Amino acid sequence: MQQPNHASEALPKEALQRLAHSIASVEEATGAEIRVSVRDFREASEAHLSLKELAQKEFATLRLHQHDNRYGILILVLYHERKFYVYGDEGVHSRIHPEAWKDVAEILTKHFAAGAFEAGLTEAVKKIEHHLKGKLPIGAPRVHSVSEEVTVR
Repeated sequence: MQQPNHASEALPKEALQRLAHSIASVEEATGAEIRVSVRDFREASEAHLSLKELAQKEFATLRLHQHDNRYGILILVLYHERKFYVYGDEGVHSRIHPEAWKDVAEILTKHFAAGAFEAGLTEAVKKIEHHLKGKLPIGAPRVHSVSEEVTVR
């Protein structure tokens, strides 16, 4: 089976809405602030950046570092490069075992190889919940905006 040419074809609007609702549910259960950013290509000015550096740049662009207690998590997907990076802020890293990210990466790798992008991202978000449940203080309920949780460009 041939992969879609663009991320927007692999993750249509309806899939993004379902994923955003899963993210909102996990955020409420854990106290984390999770964003998924799917990009078709790097910008020309980003060609020299490592995947980690690119994730850090995207993390800052999305202002996830401004989350209370530094509980931001980014899943960055570079669709045409078939690469991803899971980046958690210091508040998250201080509370979970580093192996947690390997669990998330294994899920993404398995599903992405099969072309199951929505399923992979949804299961990865649920795995993040598994690792974070009960480890972060949960504050007051927040209002979520679907468009803010998943970006595709």
